[in-house]
Formats: sequence, C-alpha cells, structure tokens
Amino acid sequence: MGVKVMDNGISFKEKLSFGIGAYGKDLVYGIVATFVMVYYTDVVQVSPAFVGGLFLVARIWDAVNDPMMGLIVDNTHTKYGKFRPWILAGTIINSVVLALLFLNPAEFLQGTLVYVWCAVTYILWGMTYTLMDVPYWSMIPSFSSDSKVRDTMSVIPRLFAMFGGSTITTFGLMIIAFLGVNMGGTVSDGYFRFALLIAVVFNVCEVICFLFTREHVVTESQERIKPADALRIIKENDQLLVIIGLTVMKEFGIYLFLGMNIYYYRYVVLDESWFALFGAISFASQLVAFSAFSQLVEMISRKSTYLLSLALLISGLLGMFFFAGAPGSSTVVFGICAALFSMGNALICVSGTVMLADACDYGEFKTGKRTEAIVFSAQTLSVKFGSAMSGALGGLLLQFVGYVPNIAQTEQTIMGLKFLMFVLSAIIFATMMFIYVKCYKLNGDFYKDMLSMLEITREQKKLEQAQA
Repeated sequence: MGVKVMDNGISFKEKLSFGIGAYGKDLVYGIVATFVMVYYTDVVQVSPAFVGGLFLVARIWDAVNDPMMGLIVDNTHTKYGKFRPWILAGTIINSVVLALLFLNPAEFLQGTLVYVWCAVTYILWGMTYTLMDVPYWSMIPSFSSDSKVRDTMSVIPRLFAMFGGSTITTFGLMIIAFLGVNMGGTVSDGYFRFALLIAVVFNVCEVICFLFTREHVVTESQERIKPADALRIIKENDQLLVIIGLTVMKEFGIYLFLGMNIYYYRYVVLDESWFALFGAISFASQLVAFSAFSQLVEMISRKSTYLLSLALLISGLLGMFFFAGAPGSSTVVFGICAALFSMGNALICVSGTVMLADACDYGEFKTGKRTEAIVFSAQTLSVKFGSAMSGALGGLLLQFVGYVPNIAQTEQTIMGLKFLMFVLSAIIFATMMFIYVKCYKLNGDFYKDMLSMLEITREQKKLEQAQA
C-alpha cells in the first residue's frame, strides 16, 4: 500500500463546497433528530414506548450495517474517488425515504400497519443516511496529512452542520406551522411539506459537494479488504474503541436534552417560543466556539479543549435545571446556560472529528492498512446509537411517568423529564472526563512520534514498490 499526496492546497471553493455538503446533510439529520419523536407521539400518535423501542432496534441493526458500509467504501475505486460517488447516490435515496418517513401513515392505514410503516421507514432512513454520511466524514483525512489542515477541514463541516441544525431548531416549528395550518392544511401536512423542502435543499447541497471537492491524499495499490477484516480492524485500533465509547456517551447525553427539548418548552416552561430562542442562541454560541477552536487548540492543547467542552456542557445543563426550569423563568439566565451548553457541544463535535482523523493514522500505524471509511463508519454508528439510546430511554420514561400528548402534564412527568434532560446528561459528561483522561493517548509527544514513524514507514513502502 502507498499513500500519494497530490497536494495540500485546499482552495476556498473546495472548502466552501465541502461545508455546503455538511449543511444539507445536517438539515436532514436535524429534522429527524429534532422532530421525529414528537411527530410520532403527538401527530401519528403511536406510544412513546414503541418509539423508544424502535430507536433501539434500528441502532442494533446499524451495528452491522454501518461498518459494512465503511467496508464497501474502502473497497470502492472509481475515477471520482471512493467517497464522492456514495455521497451522491446516498443523498438521492435518502431523500425519498425522508419523504416517506414524514408521510403520516395514520391517514391511510390503521392499527398495526401504522406501527409497521413507522418501523420500516425509520430503519430504512437510518440505513440510507449511512450511504452518504460515512463517505462524507471519511473524506476528511483525504484532504491532507497535515494536522493543522485537518483541524481546519474538521471545523468547516462542523460549522456548516451547525448552520443546518440551527436552521431546524430556530425556524422548524414556524415553517411547519406555515406549510401546514397557515396554508389551510394540518400539522401533519406541515411536517410532510417541510420534509420535502429539506429533501430538495439536501440534494442541491450534495451535488455541489460532489462536483467541487476531491481527494488530495489517495491510497494506492491497497489490497482488497474482506468483510471479516472490518471488525478486526476496529478491534485492533484501541484508540478508535475509546473514541467510539466517548462518542456514544456524548450523543446519549446531548440528545437526552436536544431530543426532549420540544417537550420541555411545550409542557414544562409552557412557552414554545423558547424553542426558537434556543436555536438562535445555539447558532450564535456555536459560531463563536467553532471560530475559536483552532486558536484554543494552539493556546491550551487538544486535550484541554476537549475537557473544556465537557465542563461547558455540564455547566449549561445544571444551570438550566436549577435556574431555568419553570414557567416564568428568566430568559437571560436561560440564554446564558443555553450558550454554555451550545459552545461545549460545538467544541466537542469538532474535537471528536479530529480524533477520528487521527485514529485513521493510528490504525495505519498499527495494522499497515489505511481504512478511513471503516474508521469513520464508527462515528456514524456511534452518533446514531447514542442518540437512539437517549430516544429509547426517553420514550420509555415518558411512558413510565404517564406522559399523555397534547394535555397538561403531571408533576411526576415534569420532574422525570427534567431529571432525564439535565441531571443524567451532566452525570454522563462527567464520566466522559474520567474516561478521556485515563484512556485516550493520541496527544502530545506520543502522537507526534507516531506520525514521524508513520511517515518513515510510508517512505519505505514507496521505495519497495519502486524497486519491485
């Protein structure tokens, strides 16, 4: 195997195009992650316990599906590279499934068939999203072998993804109302039309990404990776296993809050305008954090930046629990706490992407095989599994504490919701601090020495190939 570096010059157009791809991708992820649970419980009116169970089953399937997609991508060789063809194909297929996901089955089916429709479309959505998500993130190591360039190329998609997610949280409810009730339709119509609109924008964004990006670090003459190798490659990369664990926990904690916050504003604070307020604050705060990431790393190191992100998340959550969790709470206090949470979320997302890019190098260093897509499939799986675990627990807890849609909730329900969103999430992030300090080692001298040795190994392989 040889690694050919075409050049490290990433043009502004290419950076912008890669970022636009993330914007469209996270519009789609955002509408599902933010609204699908409340859509199921309050519009389709299936039970919260069923929704929680569905989320969990779908992620168990992803444990097989996502690494296999990584394997397929790593074995792809076309004139367009191995990543971009899958980004384009996955986008088209996922857009169709997204429309079906938000086509209300209760309007044309009855009884068990409604549940079957929800299960099939949700699982298919997860599978088809993987088709484009795995190759998209897997492209990052292919832009450059330089760690500073990778830091930049990790920040760009996270920044644009934040724009996508913030578009959903800031304007989502307003757009759903406008496209539904305000146009003479129903809430169900609003969700479906919103999904169609998102699908169109999604396709435009990914076509731009496909046309104007390319691979700069190209793996040459790599032996074909067999299905039996995929699990072994992941197991042998101990730092990837640490990252997977941290990512699952991070997504679990983040989506215990984000996945439930529409319930929080609607039934606890009794003011849905806070949903848009959180979206606006999140947008501004994450913009600041993303912009400051590279400078923070230079000033205090990657390790300290990661730990800072967790501290910000914990502070924001506990602040909201104690000071902004009742009708009439101060919007100023809520805004400060939401900003802390959002900055922490931004920093930890970029840090995680950079860590995965480094894990690609570490895997090559340990095994001699460079498998970007298999490594980054672990991110897709971890993100979906962590968010699904939070959704599963949330659905089961809502059922347990007696949640009934579209009416005032009991004190027991409200307290259970607040504990789930704030306290449990904070405990998870505190645990992550301990695991990171104890187990993650791709920092400092160890990381620099590994890169130096890896470059020597690559040069030796090039010489061997030239002499063969």
